[in-house]
Amino acid sequence: MKEFKEKMTKKRKGTSLRRFVAGCMLGVFCLGLSLNMGNAAALAAYNDSCTVRQEKIAEGTQYETTLYVIESHNPGPTVLVTGGVHGNEPAGYKAAAELIDEEIKCGTLLVLPNANQIAIDKNLRSPSATGNLNRKFPTTANGSAEGTLAKAILAMMKDYEVDWVLDLHEGANYSKLSSTSSVGQSVIYYPSGEAASAAKKIVSTLNERITTSYRQFQVLKYPAKGSLARAGAIVCGANSMIIETCTRDTLNTRIERQLIAVDVILERVGMK
Repeated sequence: MKEFKEKMTKKRKGTSLRRFVAGCMLGVFCLGLSLNMGNAAALAAYNDSCTVRQEKIAEGTQYETTLYVIESHNPGPTVLVTGGVHGNEPAGYKAAAELIDEEIKCGTLLVLPNANQIAIDKNLRSPSATGNLNRKFPTTANGSAEGTLAKAILAMMKDYEVDWVLDLHEGANYSKLSSTSSVGQSVIYYPSGEAASAAKKIVSTLNERITTSYRQFQVLKYPAKGSLARAGAIVCGANSMIIETCTRDTLNTRIERQLIAVDVILERVGMK
């Protein structure tokens, strides 16, 4: 965890420097446009960029964690990517961390890499402080979340009126094996809106690179009751799904597959 935090700190510093340099270059470019093509063209150039800001979720509590808000300045959907709901599933929170400086063409990308920081710090699925966070969300449209952290995350989802929810998880085994109840290598969607066709596209894209049949991804329906993804659909009306890799593969492979899955959605909605 220490190494991961150090990596994140270095990445943020590097990102800040890149943004400062990019901002200077953009300012010069926009000035040139303003002088030669008028203010309207300069404004258009600015609108092609995006900004990143941070917000605190459950601020001032033991559950406090950071939300990254990436805004394109162009109209479009709001996509939420979450990782670390379960602290012993590192591919999810490490993949999400790779997205905190993502450049998008439209809409707003919300990234919550370390949804359950306490669980991540302890490398536990369900620490006593939070229990199983993925069973703390409402099970009905008018229901309430349970506990400080789930309530704070749900409030954020409502405030931003999320259109898509992608919750990154991991399973202990390949879901296609009849000998296991694990849901590793699956995309579990709530059947509403575009979720079904999007989940199928993710699975077909990922399976292009996997030749062994039992290691391939499959589409499953209905995230568990009380899960963040299910609440995203029934409370917020979002296209919502859980993306599960399998811990039997290498960590780098799992992170890559999580990022490919997210890219499928970002491309689908015109963000990339």
